[in-house]
Amino acid sequence: MAGKRRSWLRHVRPDLVIDAVGHLTAADVRRLAPRVAALCFDIDGTVTDYHSPAVTDAQASHLGGLREAGYQTFVVSNCYGERAREVHALFEPHVTAVFTPEDCVDPADPKHHPRKHGKPAPDMIFAAARTAGVGPDELLMVGDQMFKDVLAARRAGARALLVPRLGPSDHAGVRYLQRPVERVLRPLLGLPGGRGAWPRSLARAS
Repeated sequence: MAGKRRSWLRHVRPDLVIDAVGHLTAADVRRLAPRVAALCFDIDGTVTDYHSPAVTDAQASHLGGLREAGYQTFVVSNCYGERAREVHALFEPHVTAVFTPEDCVDPADPKHHPRKHGKPAPDMIFAAARTAGVGPDELLMVGDQMFKDVLAARRAGARALLVPRLGPSDHAGVRYLQRPVERVLRPLLGLPGGRGAWPRSLARAS
């Protein structure tokens, strides 16, 4: 039973951790994940506050700097409807491509619903890999949720970087159902607990 529990926990344990996306540097990625050729970013709670209607100059500059350093960059976000269109408009000028679940739908299949492609399904990560022309194992998925971002990366065969949630806002279901479980699991997985415990520079999950 203990072996099965450890096997399950492995799927929500990231490879890397850092205290904020804004502190992620190309040099650190090359040092700790040298095979990575493309970076996939969750948006809400990772790059911006939850459902932020804007991208700051600092956020845009940071994403642009990673591209200039040679990385293809992607948005991989569980957003739908108007928010999906907003995310496309906000981030397409700053990254290689934006993927939401709606972008993975087969238009020829009327029963093909976007929600089947949302994280933790790996579909958007696979789409990013195809666009980048690399294997999923050459992608690093960056996000704030163990049960969506990290698990999607594991299912795709990609690397995973976990950050603490950015900003005070959160999806209600995530706040009340998922975050309490994450708080219990982090010490069991050797991950940072309180906000001050996260490393300012990219580090391997201990």
